Amino acid sequence: MQIIGLDLKQFSAGALMGHYEDFKRLLAAIEAYRADASIPVDAEQIDAACARILTHDPFDETAIEWKRIAELVKELNGGEWPASG
Repeated sequence: MQIIGLDLKQFSAGALMGHYEDFKRLLAAIEAYRADASIPVDAEQIDAACARILTHDPFDETAIEWKRIAELVKELNGGEWPASG
């Protein structure tokens, strides 16, 4: 069985829920960026979630979009996330 391009046989129930939570956080971060160019305070954690998603599906469009956003924002800020707060 496949959901969101994932072969569910490779996941335990806990791992699948973790992937789902990563995906939800990633979507929320992308929607916030689209709405007002805001970057989440936990941007590094969103990067880590993105990397986990891409490990399981290197063609996931949502993770690829976040990766593009992250690379652009970091490039514009000297290679780092802008200071939050």
